[in-house]
Amino acid sequence: MKRISRTLVAIDGSARSYAALAYLGKLFSKQVEIVLFHIMAEAPASLRDLSPDPSYEKERYPLALWKTSQEEFIAEFMTLACDILYASGFAKDAVSVKTQALGSGVARDILAESRQGYDVLVVGRTGISKVEDISLGGIAAKLVDAIVHLPIIVVGEKPESNKTLIAIDGSAGSMKAVRCAGALLDPAECEILLCHVIRPLSVQHMGAKELFLPKHEADWIAANKRKIVPVINEAKRRLKKARFSEEQISCEILTYQKSRAGAIVDAATKGGYDTIVLGRRGRTAVGEFMMGRVSRKILHFGYRSTLWIVS
Repeated sequence: MKRISRTLVAIDGSARSYAALAYLGKLFSKQVEIVLFHIMAEAPASLRDLSPDPSYEKERYPLALWKTSQEEFIAEFMTLACDILYASGFAKDAVSVKTQALGSGVARDILAESRQGYDVLVVGRTGISKVEDISLGGIAAKLVDAIVHLPIIVVGEKPESNKTLIAIDGSAGSMKAVRCAGALLDPAECEILLCHVIRPLSVQHMGAKELFLPKHEADWIAANKRKIVPVINEAKRRLKKARFSEEQISCEILTYQKSRAGAIVDAATKGGYDTIVLGRRGRTAVGEFMMGRVSRKILHFGYRSTLWIVS
């Protein structure tokens, strides 16, 4: 069987890793090649807080035993991870394992590996609470900012549904998102919503005086709809070419929304769409500072969702 995509999955044996594996098994096409990747540290991270080379503490602490214990744990976890993917339908020749010693840092090492012929990177959210997710500290946040050469998928807290929302804004980036979803998602399992958000003309107006009349707003909404409908139809055509049926694809245009990110998260939450797919760069170049404004807001506030940021 020809593999359509080579996917790097960074895992560490945590609950986030199990969530990522379950997500891949449930939603991904079984034609995708999966590489399970782990960075093996020589010592606990707390020792590295004091020095980049914690080996000087080996006489004081049982670091050799700690390392052996971690290697045994990860070996067992990788075997279980492979079994989870096999049970979900991936062939044995579609799944491989790679571990390496910690080099420049976990995020930097994953970034370097992602440049070795992969098409997609999958990571779990960092943190065990909403507060930590909102602060966006840790490895996942660093990778989201750094990965611009391929799509990155940040798996949410507990993705359960097979429903996916793809944000459409008429940009080349959003059409890349459609193409990526069509290539990776399993047509036998997924439902897709193509969602476009229209903000009113008055969304950025300051001052008490209303400058845009209801007629202006109505004309603006109608003009946007005329422009985006052909784009949505093209997105539907591409998804059908990827073997999604007409019944699996729905469309929604949200109007008079003050926040594009807020509207997308609300639509996903209300509709039970656990996956949100969008292009890294939207209609304006200014909107992309490290990553798009909408992408970052969704990553902040849609902490339960799995977010695809497609470059």
